Amino acid sequence: MSHPRRSRTPMDFDRQKLLQSLGTARAALIEAHRGMKPKSGLARSADAVVSEIDEFALVLTGSRDFFHLKAHGTPQARDDAV
Repeated sequence: MSHPRRSRTPMDFDRQKLLQSLGTARAALIEAHRGMKPKSGLARSADAVVSEIDEFALVLTGSRDFFHLKAHGTPQARDDAV
């Protein structure tokens, strides 16, 4: 017996909620990284996950530096970009 396919579209999720969760995870990884030995396997793994989070944010928003701090006076991203 075959199962019906799901009819969800690829972007059928709350992007803002997902980006917020990714931002929280990214911040936690950066904070943990501060206590790791430089160039250790654990530090490299944390760097790799942060890099993948940034890449995923790029795909979702079109902004490579979505999670990076913006300079004072930098205009906020338009709502239709997120």
